[in-house]
Amino acid sequence: MRRYLVLILLAGACTSDDPAPSVTVLSATPDELYTENDLKDDVRIVVEYNDADGDLGEGIAEVHDCRSDTLVIELPIPAIAPDDVVANGTHISGSLDLYVNDVGAATPGTLPSVCADLGVKALGAGETVFCVVLVDAKDHAGPGDCTGTITLMAI
Repeated sequence: MRRYLVLILLAGACTSDDPAPSVTVLSATPDELYTENDLKDDVRIVVEYNDADGDLGEGIAEVHDCRSDTLVIELPIPAIAPDDVVANGTHISGSLDLYVNDVGAATPGTLPSVCADLGVKALGAGETVFCVVLVDAKDHAGPGDCTGTITLMAI
């Protein structure tokens, strides 16, 4: 009987919550956006991801424009890993290209908590930072990462 209880305790100790994916921003281009020029108001953010259990695919990439809490773009992530990798909970890693189109003018308000928690400082007029948080298919959000400051030009 004691062995049986010990095995149950050990099995319980080995289980853990579904791990959330992590993200590292590798680049953001261009470093100047022209908010009134449709040909120059898009930003490409390249990120590296790590997902311990392979279920990042069919989740979302939340891209927070640090000028306001209301400026959040949710980009769907397509299936990444084969079904057997996801079913087995196998680690995956790689990179994603995220595109935020039509970045417009906005007056910086209170720094969103997501951005502040990731170390972004108060923004000046004519600048922004984008913070990326990955959310896996089971709605587990991982720690985010942010771009450097991007200059916003009116013309």
